[in-house]
Amino acid sequence: MKKFFSLLFVLGLALSACGTSPTQSVPPIQTSTPSLAPTATQTPIPPTATITPLPTIPTFTPTFDVSTIVTVTPAEKAEYPTIDSTVNVKDYFPEILENPSPNATDKILKFLNEGGNGETLVKRLDEVYMKSDFRGGYALRDVTGDQVPEFLFVEVNYFGKPVVFSCQKGGFELISVLSGDFEFWDYTFALDDLNADNIPEIIVTGTGGVSFPNSKIFFYEWVGNKFSILGQLNFLALRQIQINDSNGNGIKEISFTGGNPGCLSCTNFIPQRQRTVEYEWNGKEFIEISSTFTSPKYRFQAVQDADAAINSGKFDEAFSLYGEVISNKNLEWWSPERFTYEQDASQRWIPEITSILEPIKDPSEYPRLAAYAYYRIMLLHLVQGQEAEAASAYQTLQETFGTDPYAAPYVEMASKFWEAYQSTRRMYDGCAAAIQYAVEHPDILVPLGSDYHGWQSHIYEPADVCPFR
Repeated sequence: MKKFFSLLFVLGLALSACGTSPTQSVPPIQTSTPSLAPTATQTPIPPTATITPLPTIPTFTPTFDVSTIVTVTPAEKAEYPTIDSTVNVKDYFPEILENPSPNATDKILKFLNEGGNGETLVKRLDEVYMKSDFRGGYALRDVTGDQVPEFLFVEVNYFGKPVVFSCQKGGFELISVLSGDFEFWDYTFALDDLNADNIPEIIVTGTGGVSFPNSKIFFYEWVGNKFSILGQLNFLALRQIQINDSNGNGIKEISFTGGNPGCLSCTNFIPQRQRTVEYEWNGKEFIEISSTFTSPKYRFQAVQDADAAINSGKFDEAFSLYGEVISNKNLEWWSPERFTYEQDASQRWIPEITSILEPIKDPSEYPRLAAYAYYRIMLLHLVQGQEAEAASAYQTLQETFGTDPYAAPYVEMASKFWEAYQSTRRMYDGCAAAIQYAVEHPDILVPLGSDYHGWQSHIYEPADVCPFR
C-alpha cells in the first residue's frame, strides 16, 4: 500500500499513569470527496431570454462570536492507582511490536492498572512501536477535562481503531472506541483544542483504499459522560493535516492537504494538483474558510486560481495571477484533444492500449484566456475605485485583442460591462450586462472551465464572469 501521509506519535507526556497532566504542546497531524469524474463532452448552457437578479457572493471570512462557544462539562475528577516503581515496562513490551500486534491494547491496560507509569509507557512505545506513515498512534493526554490524562492508542494493524483508556474508580478501563461507525483499513489521530473550550478534540482519520485512498475525519469531544462527534469531513488522497492559528483570533484552523490520487488507472483525474482545504470552528460547526491548489501548470488553472482569489477577497493575489495568464510563457496549454491524449498516455502501461497522435497546440486558448484576464483586471481596478487604471486596462484589452477573432467574445463582453457601468457608475449594472452577455453566449464559458479541464476544475456559469455586487 502506498504511504500518503505522516503518522502522529507522541502528543504529550504526563507525570504518571493516572496522575495530573501538565499542559502539553501538540504537534500537527496529517484529508472532500471528489465530484463525479468528468466526461469529454461539454454540455452548452442554454441561453435564456432574461436574467434573474444577481446572486450574492458567499463570504469566505467567518466571524467568530466567543459567546457561541459551547460550555462543556468535564468528567468528574478521577481517582487513580498508586504508581509502582517496580513495574517494568519492558516486561510487557520486551521487543518491537509485531505487525499486527492484537494483544498490545490488553498489555497497555494491564501495565497501567498494575501501577505502571504512563510516561514510562510512552517512552517505551517510542522505542518499540511499529511506526508507519499513515496508521496508528498513541498519546497520554487529558481529553475529558477531569485533570487526569487518558491513554489513547491505535493498534498498528488493519482495522486497528483508536481506543481511549481512562481512570475510573482508581483504575484504568476502556471508555470509548473512536471509529465513526465505519470500517477502514487504517486509523490515526491527533489532539488539539479547535473550539477554544479548553478540552482538546480528538481528530480521528479513517482511510480506506490503496491507489485511490479516501479518508473520513471525525472530530470527537467529551460531552457530559461520553465522546460526541462535533463534525465530519471527507478528503481524497490525504497526505497531511496541519493545525495552527494563522489569523491570530485564538481559534485554531485545521488544514487538509492531498486530493490527487496516485493510481495509474485514474484517467479521469487528469489534470490534477495537490489541494489544501482549511476549516475553522465558527461557534457551531467546522466551516471551510479557504481552498488552494499548488502553483498552476496550465494557463486555465491560473485563470481559475485568480477568480477564486477574488472570491476570497485576495485581490493582490488575483492581480498577480491574471498577470501570469497574460505574460507567463511557461504556462502550458490545454484543450479537449489534449485531455483525451493525456488520458490515453496514462494508460500506455497497458499493452492493449493504442496510443493516439499528440495533438497540436490550440491557437485559440491564449487569446481567449488573456483577453478574459484583462477584463477581470479592469473589474478589480473598478471595485477598488481605481477608475484611471480600469480605463487603461480596458484600452489595453481593446488594442491588444480588438481584432482577434478568438478573443472577440471576451472583448465584446468587456464592452457591454463598460458601457453599462459608465452610464450609472454602479458595479451591479455593469455585472448585470456582462452576465447577460454570458447567458446569451454560453460558449464563452467553456474555455474558462468545463468538464474537459478535469475533475478539479470549476465549471463556469454566467454569474461567474462578474462576481461584484
